[in-house]
Amino acid sequence: MTNLLNLEHMPVLVQSLHLDNDLRQPYHVPIKYLEGTRDDLPGASHSAARQIKELPPHPTLVFINPKSGGQMGTALLKLFGEVVGVVQVYQLPKQRPDKVLKKIWQNLDAAVREGDEKAWHIQNNLRVVAAGGDGTYSWLLQAISEIGIQPQPPASVIPLGTGNGMSVNLGWGHKASSQWVKSRKSMADMIKGVSTATIRDMDLWSISLTSGLPDQHQQNALQNPHPSQQNGKDDGSKRRRDIPLRDQAPFIDSELPAAIHAQHDGTMQGSHRAGKFTYYFTVGLDAEAAYRFNDVRNQKPYLAKYRWQNIGWYFYEAVATGWLWGAKPLSRKIASVRVRRSQEEDWQELVIPKAVRAIVMINLQTYMGGQDLWGLHEHNTPEEHDKKLVKPIFDDGLLEIVGLKGGLHTSVALSNVSPHIHGVRLGQTSEVEVQFEMQTAGKKGLTHMRLDGEPWAQPFPAKGAAEGPLRVHVKLAGRSRVLINTHNLPGVNAKALQLSNREQQESKPERGESASSSSSDAERAAAAVMAGHHQ
Repeated sequence: MTNLLNLEHMPVLVQSLHLDNDLRQPYHVPIKYLEGTRDDLPGASHSAARQIKELPPHPTLVFINPKSGGQMGTALLKLFGEVVGVVQVYQLPKQRPDKVLKKIWQNLDAAVREGDEKAWHIQNNLRVVAAGGDGTYSWLLQAISEIGIQPQPPASVIPLGTGNGMSVNLGWGHKASSQWVKSRKSMADMIKGVSTATIRDMDLWSISLTSGLPDQHQQNALQNPHPSQQNGKDDGSKRRRDIPLRDQAPFIDSELPAAIHAQHDGTMQGSHRAGKFTYYFTVGLDAEAAYRFNDVRNQKPYLAKYRWQNIGWYFYEAVATGWLWGAKPLSRKIASVRVRRSQEEDWQELVIPKAVRAIVMINLQTYMGGQDLWGLHEHNTPEEHDKKLVKPIFDDGLLEIVGLKGGLHTSVALSNVSPHIHGVRLGQTSEVEVQFEMQTAGKKGLTHMRLDGEPWAQPFPAKGAAEGPLRVHVKLAGRSRVLINTHNLPGVNAKALQLSNREQQESKPERGESASSSSSDAERAAAAVMAGHHQ
């Protein structure tokens, strides 16, 4: 029996046996275009012997986090290899999507310049799958955007995380399905669904965090860590959230999500971190509960093997934050919030009610596995008129800003027991700046933030501190190409299909050529391009 954990070292010869007749052929990417992306590719002679005459109609790559999905991750790794081909399945985080896709595009670009019709076809028809949670999918979309490959390959998600909110919204289901493991046909149907899914443009958002303290202070904090952080690692005697604030640097880089990284500007005073996101950015108790849950999962993974365990731990940690009682208003940590819908407009102050314990800036229309925070069913209300609110959709260039109150309000809002009970609609914006400083002089603060499923603890200064407040700036940064499923696929529940149908109907079709062009159309276009190349 194959050792699933070592699947990436399986002889690649298995992939090519009877390739012309098996279910992998439609998704095939010739090995020569994958050169430089992994160490287990076959030799040139084998690659030449396996040339396929016909253009594969739906070339596909898969990026999977095998640790996701509880017990299913490694089993799905094997199944993906059987359905699309072993060498077209990349394991995260070892095989990073930015590096893999950048190298593949270099190979394809070089081949196109030499008149390779198949390379042009692969570039214009490739689809990419992220098998993991919201963070994995968001990471893939950001990677595609940041490396600047054109045309951008559209991406779908196979849900292996805990919340799987993006997967639910886009019609790919709310959790990993046992059907996929029990039947190779079920997984084959999912991949076939990827090949026929609708392409849409989704708003992409940039986020930056700026501290008045220079990066030299950051280096001093790292060189003189708290005793529990000696030798660059946590010895377990203190959790990060318990470390005194005086020992904290302005940014704890080891805690920040992979999507956020240091940026250096020779003219900039202070220190700066920046990244991008596609789904949500949250601040407050919601992010703290996720952070505490992450702590449990990292320190005691045997307690978080299954999705139902993860959900239970998450709610336990939510109670532990004091969300049900005793939690202080988020406004005590925020100096100001200002928003604007375009560069031409003036900034407007946004008031955060004292009852709010968490703020969610959300791009998709539901949260945490399909919960309606905004209240999509409430239309034409006086509130909408007064705040100039519009019907939300993920390609309108606007983020919805929602407030969550205490534990009772949040529980009822997330349970969707009534369409009239939802989060506090604070506003819609294409740009927002939040300034954090403790509203008590001489006392440093700590809050928690979460970006597309990845939480962290974020220190910030006291009121009146010399370095000034911590500034968080979010604005529209472009668009990503995503795949929406509206078909009844194995493991996809009715709620996901209901949401994805709404997203498809409300969002705008892709600009330019139809996303549903047939493979024959693509082949004719490729032939025309190649003919022009040879003239």
